[in-house]
Amino acid sequence: MNNSLASSRLKQVLIIDPILIEVILTVNFTILTEAIGIVGIVGNVISILNFRKQGYKDGVNVTLTALAVSDLGMLITHQVILQIYNPWLDESSLVMLKPQMLLFVIYVNDFFNRVSGFVTACAAFERCLCVVLPMKVKLVMTRRVATVVNISIFVALIGYVILPNSLVYVGSKYLPNFNRTFAYVYYTENREAVMNIYYLVNALFFPNLTILMLMVFTVILITKLKSNSEWRHRVSNPQSRGKNSVNYKERNAIAMLATMSGIYIICLIPRSALLLADGLFEEMKVGGIYFDLNKLVYSFLILFEAINCSVNSFIYFKMSSKYREVFYQMCLGWSKK
Repeated sequence: MNNSLASSRLKQVLIIDPILIEVILTVNFTILTEAIGIVGIVGNVISILNFRKQGYKDGVNVTLTALAVSDLGMLITHQVILQIYNPWLDESSLVMLKPQMLLFVIYVNDFFNRVSGFVTACAAFERCLCVVLPMKVKLVMTRRVATVVNISIFVALIGYVILPNSLVYVGSKYLPNFNRTFAYVYYTENREAVMNIYYLVNALFFPNLTILMLMVFTVILITKLKSNSEWRHRVSNPQSRGKNSVNYKERNAIAMLATMSGIYIICLIPRSALLLADGLFEEMKVGGIYFDLNKLVYSFLILFEAINCSVNSFIYFKMSSKYREVFYQMCLGWSKK
C-alpha cells in the first residue's frame, strides 16, 4: 500500500516532463536571468555613482542609493545561485551538495529582497511628505534622518540571515552514491518548529506589510497631487508657469516611484506564495517529492526579481532629467580618459 501511494505521488510530480523542466531551468537560469542580472549589476553600480555625484543634499538620494545597494546585493546573490544551479557544474566535485549550498545563499538573497521593499516604501514615504508637507519636509526628512532610517532597515532585517543559519551546523557525511565524504548540513532539533513560524512570518506578515505601505503611500501621493493640480488649474495665470514646471517634476517623481512600487509588488506576491507553500507542505522542500516543481516555479521568480532589480536604473534615466544629465557627464568623463 505504501509503495502504491508513493507511486501515485510520483506520477503527480511527473505530470511535467523532467526533460522539459531541465530545459526551462537551463533557459531561465543560465541564459535569461544571468544576462539580465549582469545588465542590472552594471546599472545599479552606475546608479550608485550617479547619486554620489549628484550629492546628498537631502534624503531622497540617500534612500535611492540604499535601494541601489540592496538591488545590487540581490543580483550578486542571484549570480551565486545561478552558478550553483549550473547543470554543467559537476556536483561530485563540490565540497557540499548543491541543495544544501542553496540553503545559505537563498536566505541572504531573501534579506536583500525584504530590504528593497522597505527602502522602496521609505522612498514613497519621503515623496509623500514632499507633497503633503512641502514646507516642512526638509526639516523632517533630513539627510541624517534618511541615513539613519535606511541603515536601520539593513540592520533590523539581518535576522533573515542570522535566524535560519543559527538552526543548522555543518559536519561531514559519507555519501555512498558519490563514494566520498561531503561537508553536510545538519539541523538542530527545534529547527522545524522555529522555521514553520519563520516561513509564515516571511510569507505573510512582512510581504503584506510592505505591500500595504507601498499602496497607502502611492494612493496618498496620487490623490494629493491630483488635488494640487486641480487647485493650480483654478488659480492659474500667465505668471504661474514656474509652478507648473514644479508640478511636472512632481508628476515625474511620483510616476517613477509608483512604477517602481508596482513592479516590486508584482514580483513580491508570487515569491510570498511560494514561501508560504514551502512552509505548509513538506513535499515542496529540499528532498521532497515536489521539489522539482518548486525549482521550476523558483526559476521564474528569480527571473522576475532580476528584472525588478535591473529596471530601476532605466526608470531613473527615463524619468529624471538630473539623472540623465549626470549620466551624460559621467560618460563624457570616461570617454575623455
